[in-house]
This record gives sequence, structure tokens and C-alpha cells, in this order.
Amino acid sequence: MANCNVLFKKYNTAIKLSDEDREKLKKARNSLRDRMQKAYDKFPKEEKKTHAIEFQSQGSFVMDTIIKPYETDFDLDDGVYFIGNLTEEQRADTQTFHNVIIKAIDKGNEIEDIIDKKTCVRVKYIKGSHDLGFHIDIPIYYAEKFEQPELAHTEEGWIESNPVEFIAWFEEKAKSNFNKAFLYESTKYFSEYDKWLSDIRKKDTQLRRIVRYLKAWGDLKRKEMPPGIVMSILAANNFTENERDDIALRDTLVAIKNDLDENNFTCKRPTTKVGEDLFANTPKKEKEYFYNALNSFIESANFAINNPNQKDACLKWKKHLGERFPCHLAKDEIEGANVYAAPPVKNDNSKSATI
Repeated sequence: MANCNVLFKKYNTAIKLSDEDREKLKKARNSLRDRMQKAYDKFPKEEKKTHAIEFQSQGSFVMDTIIKPYETDFDLDDGVYFIGNLTEEQRADTQTFHNVIIKAIDKGNEIEDIIDKKTCVRVKYIKGSHDLGFHIDIPIYYAEKFEQPELAHTEEGWIESNPVEFIAWFEEKAKSNFNKAFLYESTKYFSEYDKWLSDIRKKDTQLRRIVRYLKAWGDLKRKEMPPGIVMSILAANNFTENERDDIALRDTLVAIKNDLDENNFTCKRPTTKVGEDLFANTPKKEKEYFYNALNSFIESANFAINNPNQKDACLKWKKHLGERFPCHLAKDEIEGANVYAAPPVKNDNSKSATI
């Protein structure tokens, strides 16, 4: 039956962040860090005696699961950490910390807007200034120890949050030999961390590709689909490896559906706050939309994998993954007759999960 593995590899190249784009994002990120560092350097001497400032990229940029969105902007997360020993009662409120960062950045120099969000400060760049549209989210942390940060949430106050631990959790799933010291002791392990980043991009394990495919699927539908962190957790917890990406994706989708059915449509955060259900505040309508989209994707995947004509199979993948899926490269001819049965769906009722 049709083998679309080579088409998925081409698609992966189309949605994956290129080295050139990565360098452009890093340049913009470093420019923001310079602005914040210069502003901090002007703090009163007494303030600098009790505090230090550090920066740490986080999320999909570090894990290399970031994708080129279909229409929206690239999204890069870069945390700023105020290192000090003040208790929550002694330090300024979270809004004050947001205001300090906003003032330090200032507009201009290709920055279109600065948006104060509840969990971060978003810096939106002028489209075309870097030949791509993007924004950089700056979550703000306070920590006595870098390993135990608290996030400045403008509505909920100081809340536990540790993005490094999530990276470590995901990288353990990816079996990439990640060491938390790469980030917690970045100066000491700079060369090792740089080599690790280079190695994971060269190897580009199947789990990272599966996460990108799921994110690209969600990006195409956008509206009611789960955010990237949910897609990453569902993929990592239900990843089903195969020598072919098309089969691995289909089998992972089936495993995700079974997971949702068995666990009352929950997605538990694996790190701080451990056990938090990331679907808890998702409206029922959005859960139903995602669940039905998942069922439809599985149905198309089964048809594609067991269709003897690669061109016909490709059109089924394209339906869910969009115009960037390279059907123009598909062969309009009959392949072998092997049938690749899907893993069993444990409950065939399309609305079986408690939504």
C-alpha cells in the first residue's frame, strides 16, 4: 500500500524552523536581552547588590519542535529571571515587574508593539523587518534559586512555574541525553549545551517530527485546537514509533484518542504544577471540536496508509495538514498490497470521551 514517508520528510522540512530563521530569531532575542541588561545596569547600586538578572530561552525553540505557522506569527519564548532572596511579601507586585520590562524594551527598532499579557510581555515585530512575522514572549520570574522560579502573573500573583523541568521531561521522552545543568549552569556547560542543540537538530528524532505534524495540524485549523504544550504532552505520552512517519503519526493519533477516552478527556501537566489538567478550563464546544477532528484525522490516515495509490493517499494527508503537504511529488501509480492495520481503537463511539 501507499508509502508516504518521503512526502512527510519533505513536509517536515517545509514546517520546520530553518537555520536561517533560527538565527534571525536569536538576533532579535539577543537584542531584547541587551536592552533589558542595559536597563538593569542603571538600577541603583543597592538594588544590584541584592539582585541579579539572567535569561533563558524555553519551550519549543529549545526542544526544536517549533514550526513555521501557516498564517500567524512565529512564537519564541525567552524568560527573564530576577535572582534575589526577597519573600513574596517583600518584593514588588507582579505588575511592577511587568512595567519594568516594558519600559526597558521600549518600542522602535523594528518593534511594532509591546503587549502586556497576564503571563508575559509580548514583543511583536514589524512583518517583513526580518523577512518573517514573529513575536517574542517574555515571561518574568523571580527566584532565590534558578531551579525554583516563580512566574509573575498579573492576575494570580507569583505562581510556581519551571519551564526547564518541562524541557527535561520532554527530552527524556525523546531520549536525547539532555542534562538540566545545560540550562541551570549555562556558563559552565555552554559548549556542551551548544553541541547538544546541534546534535538534536541534526538527528531530528521522530518524536519531534510527530509533535511538529500535530502542531501544524492544529495551526491549520487554529480556532478551537489545543495549544502547543498540550499537543506536545499528548504526543510524548502516546508516541508510537515506526520506521515510517505516516504510520507513526496514525498510530500516535489512535493512542491519543484511546488516552482521552480512558482518562475522561484530560491532559495532565507532567511538571509544575504537576497533575494540573490543561483541558480543565477548555469549553465543551472546543473539546468536541478537537475530538471530532481527531476522529476525522484517524479515519483519513487509515484510508491513506492502506490506499495502493500514493497520489490518492497524499490527498487524505493534505486534507488535514494543508497546502504545504507536497502532493505534487506523489506518484500516481499502484504500490504493493500490504495492509498496515491500525492499533485497535478501544472505543469506536466517536463521542465516547467525557467532554
